[in-house]
Amino acid sequence: MSEMAGRTGDALRETVRDLVARQLPDAVGGDLSPDLPLREAGLSSLGMVATLVAIESEFGVSLPDDLITPETFHSLRTLATALAPVVEAQTGATGTARAEDAVS
Repeated sequence: MSEMAGRTGDALRETVRDLVARQLPDAVGGDLSPDLPLREAGLSSLGMVATLVAIESEFGVSLPDDLITPETFHSLRTLATALAPVVEAQTGATGTARAEDAVS
């Protein structure tokens, strides 16, 4: 699991932006605004899958099946919004496990 697994907020949004930008044509990747439709920016279905794999690897999470939709991947904002509670839940679970280990 990467060091990004416990980060949320701006760090999460910036990481998502960077991961998506890697899947886009060079000319578009640098100019991603939070609400730009990713399909219009050039994100293909294959790019969506590659982004999903990169996100799961980077954050050490698995997106639930109900979040793997075109709506989730509509824009950086929708993607980061969907991902935040998944990362936070993983962070909370990890934090709880570590706290219990320390008490034992």
